[in-house]
Amino acid sequence: MNQSSISVALIRPLIEAAGNQKFNPETDNQQFLETRLNKVLKDPDARISRQDADLLINKIVSNSNRNSLCVFSSEKAASQSSCQLQHLFLCSNTLREALYYLEKYSTLLCDGLEINITRTRDDIIKVKFPVNEQSYLSQERYRTELLIGTILSWIKQLCGQEMKINGIDLPFPQPSYANEYSNSWKSTTNFNSEECSIQFESKYLDQGLHNTNPHILNMIKRDVEEQFKKLTRSGSLADRIKRALNQDKISLKANQQVVAEHFHISARTLNRHLQKENTSLKQIVTECRIQKAKVLLESNMSIEQIAQQLGLSGRRTLDRIFIKHTQVSPAQYRARAHNNQREDRNNSQMQNVRMAYA
Repeated sequence: MNQSSISVALIRPLIEAAGNQKFNPETDNQQFLETRLNKVLKDPDARISRQDADLLINKIVSNSNRNSLCVFSSEKAASQSSCQLQHLFLCSNTLREALYYLEKYSTLLCDGLEINITRTRDDIIKVKFPVNEQSYLSQERYRTELLIGTILSWIKQLCGQEMKINGIDLPFPQPSYANEYSNSWKSTTNFNSEECSIQFESKYLDQGLHNTNPHILNMIKRDVEEQFKKLTRSGSLADRIKRALNQDKISLKANQQVVAEHFHISARTLNRHLQKENTSLKQIVTECRIQKAKVLLESNMSIEQIAQQLGLSGRRTLDRIFIKHTQVSPAQYRARAHNNQREDRNNSQMQNVRMAYA
């Protein structure tokens, strides 16, 4: 989450929860407040950069003298976000359908956001959010609170306030205002977790909620799809393809048509955008294969097995591609990597010996 952007839908509830704040023109960036804040209030489907979003969030929280404001703002999310994705979510006839749209179009909330819906053996549904390595930082925590609170409010508005949330896992340490989580989110919250997720029983998935007019639902769906297409085309398509390949969402053997369908564009449009970015699908796939090969060559897998895992016909093909791009063969790269590892271990041992005699 090129510089990533965030949907205004995540920030509007925070502004509403903060009320009419009085900003100090001597310490605040007045131009920023006039341009960004006004845009936030007017258009729930607008986007601002993550840097500007963090500046705005931190300023609002600081001026409110309430560190838990991002948690508390979830109570305003259902009425204040009002973005097209929210409309599609709330017009769904079942929670299963709503979660499908949320998973498919999650990047409309934040660039790079990948929401995954999973089911455990105990029939618990998990709405899982990506975990950032710097989740302990306050700005990461604030954004996570806004995201979790927003999705919770959508789920509650769709299924009713009586719906029980079994638990919420958060990847950061317990803050001083931990009691605000249970008060606002009505669920048990676990901190320092390895994942970030909302959990509830699967029985809620297919309960009949309402019967939305299919014409209205299709109209909203078309609007969301159009937004998604514009967002996909506005950023670096090459970077998005690389991310999808690295996350195994697209096979390394996928052809142009399959890749284009993944991004909801035509093969012709895909080629046109990649040409503007001075690259091609073949070049992107090759770069991903080389990077993955370098990692796998430090494992115990045979070079033939690595070639097959990378979607290549065999070792000879991997040798040819690898030598062309690195000027060494996979076997030579593996030997050098192992030598470097041995040298690092030896240097570490020598350093320990010196420290012992110091």
